Amino acid sequence: MMDTGKQLTSFLKLASRNNRFHQSHFSLYSAILMCYTKGLCQNPFRVSRRELMKHSAIHSFATYHKCMKALVSHGYIDYQPSYHPRLASQVTLLNEFDADHEG
Repeated sequence: MMDTGKQLTSFLKLASRNNRFHQSHFSLYSAILMCYTKGLCQNPFRVSRRELMKHSAIHSFATYHKCMKALVSHGYIDYQPSYHPRLASQVTLLNEFDADHEG
């Protein structure tokens, strides 16, 4: 079980140096951490796009997918989308962020 406060602090420190990250990235990551906590801090955990979009205040599917892709490509999370209407997608929070992907 990881400390979500430390996880968020580490993310904010690294991501704030990335000029391609915007408020929507920070909001989505915060929503992911909230769902992680709600899921009893089990890694990996299931989340729905609808729930993440609601809690991150992202209203556009395109923005959601762009932010999710960026979080994966920068090594913050692993994301396995579910294409089943009743089965939520799977997210894994990564403990150590990959500094090589930062920019």
